[in-house]
Amino acid sequence: MAAETLVLPNVYGLIKRPGGGSVLIQRRWKPESDPDNLGKWELPGGKWRAQETAAECLRRELLEECGIGAEAIEGRFVQRVHGSETVETSSPTLLVQMVAGGYPSLLVVYTGYSEEQPAAVGDGARDAVFMDTVEVKRLLEEEPETFTALTFAALGELLERGLL
Repeated sequence: MAAETLVLPNVYGLIKRPGGGSVLIQRRWKPESDPDNLGKWELPGGKWRAQETAAECLRRELLEECGIGAEAIEGRFVQRVHGSETVETSSPTLLVQMVAGGYPSLLVVYTGYSEEQPAAVGDGARDAVFMDTVEVKRLLEEEPETFTALTFAALGELLERGLL
C-alpha cells in the first residue's frame, strides 16, 4: 500500500492598505526547499501550527516574513468550548488548494489591513511591498509566470470576485 500524502494547511493574507488600492506581496525565497518558485511573487503566509488560531498564524507570519502587524483581519472568529476542548470556527476570504503538481498545499486566505511599512525579514521571503492593484492585475495578465501557482490562482479568483 502506498503512503498517504496529506494536504498541508497554510494561512495566507490578502493584506491591503485601509484606503485600498494596493496589496501586500513578496518574493518567495526558499532556495533549498523550493528552488522552482525562487523569486516569484506570492501573498504572505505560511504553515499553520497546531494549537494556533488562524488569526494568530497570520499575524505571526506577517511579522516573521514582512515585519508588520495587521490592524484588522476580516471574518467571523468564534470559539466554542466542548468539555476540555476548544474549537474555533471562522470564515476565510478564500480557500486555494494545489490539486496537481508541486506542493500539496491548502491556503486559507484571510483579508487584513495594515498601514505599516513592510520589510522582508524572514528567511522565506524577500522584497515585501504594497503593490498597486493595477500593477498586480497587469502582472497577472501579462506575466503570470512571475507568481507562484497558488498565489496566481488566489489573486485571479479574488480579482474575479472584485475583492482585489
